[in-house]
Amino acid sequence: MPTTPDIQTIKYYDKHAEEWATTHGGYEENSYWEKEMQRFYQLLPKGKILEIGSGAGNDASALIKMGYEYTGIDASSGLIEIAKKRNPKAIFIKMDVCNLDFPEGYFDGFWTAATLIHIPKSKINIALKQINRATKVGGIGFISMKKGKGEKRDPATGRWFAYYSESEFLEVLKRNGFEVIETCIRSEEKDTWLVFYVRVKKHLSN
Repeated sequence: MPTTPDIQTIKYYDKHAEEWATTHGGYEENSYWEKEMQRFYQLLPKGKILEIGSGAGNDASALIKMGYEYTGIDASSGLIEIAKKRNPKAIFIKMDVCNLDFPEGYFDGFWTAATLIHIPKSKINIALKQINRATKVGGIGFISMKKGKGEKRDPATGRWFAYYSESEFLEVLKRNGFEVIETCIRSEEKDTWLVFYVRVKKHLSN
C-alpha cells in the first residue's frame, strides 16, 4: 500500500498533470536528459526497456525513436493520459514501482529519471528490488536522483522528496543487486542531479 507521502505526491500529479507537463518540458521536442540518453544508448543499443515514471511522455518519445521496445509506467493517471496522447502507439500502465507486475528478467534495461526522488527512504529498497527483479541479469539502467540530505514534503505542492549524497546512493544500489558502471553530476540553477548508469549484477532472493 502507498504511504501518505506517496499518496500526496500522486494526488498532486493527478490534479496538476497538464500544468506540470507544460512547465516541465512535457511538450518539448527533445528530452531534458538527451545527453544522458545517448550514453544509455551506447551501453544498451537495443532491447526491451521499462521507463519507471513516464510522466508526460517526453522521454518515451525519445526512447521509442531510438528503437527500443518500450513500456512506461507511472502512478499518476493524469500524467499517463497525457503520455498516451503524445505517444498513442506506446504501452503505458498505471503502476506503482514498489509493486511491479512483470515476470522476472522481463526487460533488457530500464530508465528512471527524476522519479525515485519521490520514494520515501523507508521504501527505496523495495522499489529497487522490484526494478532489479524485472530486469534481466546484465541489464542496463539509468537513474537520476537529487543531491542533498534527508527527505521532506514540499509545503507548496505536498510532494515528497528524498535527497542523497553520491556515496549514500551508491551504497543503496550495491545492496540491491546493482553494479554501478559510471556516475556523473549535473548541476543546474535550482538542483544538482546525481546520475547513475547501472547493471543488474544479480537477482536477489525474496
